[in-house]
Amino acid sequence: MQTFVPIEFQQTRDFSKKLNATFEFIKQNVKPLTKCLLFIAGPPMLIGSMLAGNLYTGYFDFVMGFSRNQGNPEMMVDYLTSPILWVQVAGTILLMLASFVVIVSVVNNYMIEYNTTKSTNISVEVIWERVRNTLPMYFGTTLLYWLLLLAGYLLIILIIAGAGFLSVFLGVIVGIVTVLGFIYMLVALSLIFVVRAWEKTSFFEAVSRCFTLIKDKWWSTFGLLLVASIIQSTIASAFLIPWYINFFITMMHSLEGGPVAEPSFISELINTIFMTLYFITSFLLYAIPLLALAFQYFNLVELKEAKGLLSKIETIGQTPASQPKDEQY
Repeated sequence: MQTFVPIEFQQTRDFSKKLNATFEFIKQNVKPLTKCLLFIAGPPMLIGSMLAGNLYTGYFDFVMGFSRNQGNPEMMVDYLTSPILWVQVAGTILLMLASFVVIVSVVNNYMIEYNTTKSTNISVEVIWERVRNTLPMYFGTTLLYWLLLLAGYLLIILIIAGAGFLSVFLGVIVGIVTVLGFIYMLVALSLIFVVRAWEKTSFFEAVSRCFTLIKDKWWSTFGLLLVASIIQSTIASAFLIPWYINFFITMMHSLEGGPVAEPSFISELINTIFMTLYFITSFLLYAIPLLALAFQYFNLVELKEAKGLLSKIETIGQTPASQPKDEQY
C-alpha cells in the first residue's frame, strides 16, 4: 500500500514528462479506467471488432479463392455485389464510429472526475452518468469535425486542380503547400475533444482555441501524438502475430508451386479471433494518445496563460483539504 499522490494536470511539462505523466496516470488508474472502458464502450466495440475481424478474414479468403480460380472476374463481381458484404461494411463503420466517440467521452470524463475528486476510487456508474450527459456533445463534435475535414479536403482538390490548369509546376507547388496546411490543421484539431471537454465551449470556438494553443507548439504536439500512436499500434500489433503466422503457413503451399490452399475452418476461426482481439486492443489502447493529448493541452494552457500558477497564488494561506489514501494501482 502506497500513499496516493494525485497527478497535477495544470502544469508545464517537456516532451518526456508528458509521456511520463501519461503512463503514470495509466498506472494509477489502469483497473478503474479499463473497467469503465469495457463496461461503457465494450458493447459497440466488441460487435464492431467482430464484424471488422470477419471482414478482414473474408477479404483474404476472397483473395486466395481468386488466386485459386486464376482471377475469375465473376468471383470479383459476386464479392463486390454481395449485400451481406456491404451490410457488414456499414455496420462496422457505424459501430467503430460509436466506439470511438464513447471511448473519447469515457477517457475525458474519467480525467475530469479524477481531477475533481483527486482519487482513483471512481466507479463505472459515476463515469456512465457523465458520459450519458455528454454523448450528444461528443457525437456532434465528431460529425462537425469530419465535415470540416471533408470541406478542407474538397477545397484542397479544387485549389490543386485550378493551379494545375494554369501550370503543372504551379499545381505541384500549390499541392505540396495545401497538403502541408491540411496536415497542420489535422494536428491542431487533435485537441478539439479535450478543449470542448474542459472549457465547455461551442465547436467553432473550440476550433479557434485549438489553433491559438497550437501556435508555435505544432511540432511538439505532432511529435507527442506520433510517439503515443506508435506505442498504441505497436502493443496492439502483438495480436496480429498469430494472424500473420497462420496466413503465411497457408501461403507456403502456393510458394512451392501449387495453388493457394483453401483455408480450413480452424484456420479461419484463428484468423477471425486474433483480428477481433487486435481491433479490441487497438480501441482500448486509444486511451494512450488521448491522455497524451490531454497533458499536452494542459501544458499549452499553462505555458500561455499560467492558469495553474494563478490558482496556486490564489490559494496561498488556505488550509489544504486532506487527500484520500487510495490504493496505488
